[in-house]
Amino acid sequence: MADREFFQFLAFRWDVTEAKKLAADLPVHRMNPKGWYGWLGAIRLDEDYVPHADLDRPLIAVRIREADGAAFIIDGWHRLARARNEGRSELPVVLLNEDQEYQVRVYGGAKNPRDTR
Repeated sequence: MADREFFQFLAFRWDVTEAKKLAADLPVHRMNPKGWYGWLGAIRLDEDYVPHADLDRPLIAVRIREADGAAFIIDGWHRLARARNEGRSELPVVLLNEDQEYQVRVYGGAKNPRDTR
C-alpha cells in the first residue's frame, strides 16, 4: 500500500487516495478557513512544504456520522496552514457525505481496525 496516501487523526484513518477519486466528481465549494486554524497545532506538518502548497487545489473534508455529521478535513492541512500564513479568507473545498466518508475510512469509529483494506 506504499502507493496510497492516508491521513490519520487520533483513532481514525482515511484513504486519501480513494477520497480524491470520489472528490473528483463532486462540486467544489468555497469556505472560510479561519475556523480551522486552531486545529493546525494538532496536525503534523512539513513546515518547509507549507509555502509551496497549492491553494487552488480543493481541500477534502468529510462528514462523520459518529460526530453527528460534523465536517473534518482529511486532505489539505498544508494548504490550510499556507492560507493562515497569507491571511486568505477563502479556500476551495470538496465535501464527502457520511456514506462517502465511511467508504474511504480505513478504521475508526464503527469500523473495525482489523478491516484495513
